[in-house]
Amino acid sequence: MSIESKNDQVRTTSEQREIERKYDIPEGAGEPELSRLGAGLRAGEPVTETLVAEYVDTPELAILDARCVLRRRTGGDDEGWHLKRPRSGDERIEVHAPVGAPRRIPPELRAEFADIIGERPVLPLVELTTTRTTTEVRGGGAWSAGGARGDDDALAALICDDVVHARVVRIGEERTLEWREFEVELADGASTRVFDEIEAVLFDAGLTPSVHRSKLVRSLDGVQPAQAPTGQGAAGDAVVFAIASRFGEFQEQEAAARVDAPDAVHQARVALRRLRSLLKVFGSLFEADAVASLAAELKWAGGVLGAARDAEVLRELVLAELDSAGQLEAPAGAVDLARVRIEALIADRHAAALASFRAELDGERWDALHDSLVSFVTAPPFTGPADRRALGTMRSLTRTAIGTVEKRTERARKKPKKLERWHDVRKAAKSVRYGYEAIDELPDATAKKQRKEWKRLAQAFGELQDASMLDEELGVLSEQLGRSAQEGESEKTGAEDRDAAAVLGELRTRIRARQNDAMRVARDALDDLA
Repeated sequence: MSIESKNDQVRTTSEQREIERKYDIPEGAGEPELSRLGAGLRAGEPVTETLVAEYVDTPELAILDARCVLRRRTGGDDEGWHLKRPRSGDERIEVHAPVGAPRRIPPELRAEFADIIGERPVLPLVELTTTRTTTEVRGGGAWSAGGARGDDDALAALICDDVVHARVVRIGEERTLEWREFEVELADGASTRVFDEIEAVLFDAGLTPSVHRSKLVRSLDGVQPAQAPTGQGAAGDAVVFAIASRFGEFQEQEAAARVDAPDAVHQARVALRRLRSLLKVFGSLFEADAVASLAAELKWAGGVLGAARDAEVLRELVLAELDSAGQLEAPAGAVDLARVRIEALIADRHAAALASFRAELDGERWDALHDSLVSFVTAPPFTGPADRRALGTMRSLTRTAIGTVEKRTERARKKPKKLERWHDVRKAAKSVRYGYEAIDELPDATAKKQRKEWKRLAQAFGELQDASMLDEELGVLSEQLGRSAQEGESEKTGAEDRDAAAVLGELRTRIRARQNDAMRVARDALDDLA
């Protein structure tokens, strides 16, 4: 499996088999005397290093429930992202991906769980700092799985003496633990009989087989899968849950947007818009500086996606107009030529916007956006009101957002021909819609109806915004065609560009006539809701 990555290289995963066993050290146990290994096995000199790992999962622990582990580890000779899957007995398959940026899940590993994760967020769960003392066990020639190797100095196993410091970082579950354990991992090709010889020494010292299948499982002993918030719970927790859900949608769409999968750019941008709306409506539950900082980065990322999405919308709208061009005076041949020229111009614009998006996607600022979102969700900068009851508090804040719609509407009515003011009304209405969406998830019996009403209003103003944008963009395309006609390589191409520009002129006339109807529908929808 591979995806495009930085500098147009290909990032690939690698897979290896891992066979290991873990051992607990009960109170009163002694130190294993590894010098007593028999049957030709010899312990080398121990080497100590520090490993730091951040384990991730969905709030519902979907990955762990599938008996898998996903982590990012630094330190040691296998830095990177590790996905561990069970196979049988002591054997596991470990998939590696490059270490990348902290708190940014490699999409190729997230894709491994696409069926069970869906759009749920993958977030930090446990941080582990392990001081590991590793001892190589050699003499594996007699202990190969096939019994055929003659190298008496072959590596047979690694014995790891781990001192572990664990910190659970999931919101509502913060705690720390410390323990010491042993691991024995077989070398590639070694027989499982090596375990018998090493375990004889470990068990003689008082060690016992571990009751936990992994360090993560031991860290989470007693931690239950997260439950969806309710209206009776804390408002801060409910809003953080909504923010995390929107972040999961963004994570899911990000990789698809990179390769320009159908509708992926649009859905990634919608997820960012929903995140910004949640911060606008419920921002008073969090520290103002943290909200402002995160909102600014979300706006920037939305702008990065916006250019590519605007090109997609423009193409859809223009082609729809050309498909219904029966009322145009231009001959069919001119319309067909206009279609070809316009599609080429928009395709160039879309390609440039997508290239710019991909460059930003591989940049440090995009990495930092992921880190900021994760930090906001796992360590929310709550203010006092965050402890209030969710339903009442969120309804009150959404009513305040409705007040913003009313103020912007009053301002727009004073100068109704200024379309940018109506666009501000539309943005405020969208925030109210997404506020009710979060309330509906509590759930709440009336929020669904209100969400749908505000969605209809936002869509009505969206029609007006589309018509305005289309008029403006057709003007830009007409200018491009006009310049192309003057600079054309031949008289024929110049004539074709002039004909195409004429078609666009007719389209603009028709669209401008429709703008008044779109304005009337949007204002009627606003009056009905009021």
